[in-house]
Amino acid sequence: MTDAAMRPPGLSILVVDDEPLAVSQMTWLLAAEPQAGEVFTATDARSAEQELQRRRIDVVLLDIHMPGMSGLGLARRLRDQPSAAVQAGPGPQVIFVTADAHPAVEAFELEARDYLLKPVRAQRLAEALRRATAAREAAEQERQESPRVSVLQGDSTVLIALQDIRWVQAHGDYARLHTHAGAYLLRTPLAELAEAWQEHGFLRTHRSSLVNVAHVQKVTRRQGHMIIEVPGAELEVSRRLMPQVRERLEAGR
Repeated sequence: MTDAAMRPPGLSILVVDDEPLAVSQMTWLLAAEPQAGEVFTATDARSAEQELQRRRIDVVLLDIHMPGMSGLGLARRLRDQPSAAVQAGPGPQVIFVTADAHPAVEAFELEARDYLLKPVRAQRLAEALRRATAAREAAEQERQESPRVSVLQGDSTVLIALQDIRWVQAHGDYARLHTHAGAYLLRTPLAELAEAWQEHGFLRTHRSSLVNVAHVQKVTRRQGHMIIEVPGAELEVSRRLMPQVRERLEAGR
């Protein structure tokens, strides 16, 4: 039986808010919402991260202004370094719930699924959950349809979807695959992967690295060097490859 089949029906939801009254109101709304399954709560970003490590969460209803790390900071960490609990599938969909409309632009830049203003109406909550469900199902389908590569990890064989690989680093006769879940060694030279994975969105940036174009966050110039930023790494583009890298990235806009 699969993990999905064993889980209770409905969305697994984590409510993150430092105000007890706001948490109570949200859990009350969710109790009457057919799309909601199990509901968990956290009063700050740190305890929310612990919950995300313990269990699979589908949706995070996230306040922005909290002591310590803000909701925006937590969302940024979820985007760049998803928790171990979500390695087997798409990460949780983030829906901001706040009394402040000003950070909305930054919230959507962090790929938030929706932005709810307090006091939250039941109709708007239901609409946001429907959006989160649709996005999650689309991500899961895309992930399942993505080609995979098998790598050895100890005594086990791990299947990694190519779309989950952010960049690839040459490692002698091997290649080190960098994903949100960690790094894996594949016994294939980088040159072979560069040719085989070109059609899947991988681009040679240096004799020692490949990048998955889908994970490129920013391209900058520093003292004449071209730098590509992906979550968790900055990759320098060799001068020889600059023209074709620039052309490929511009074509993908």
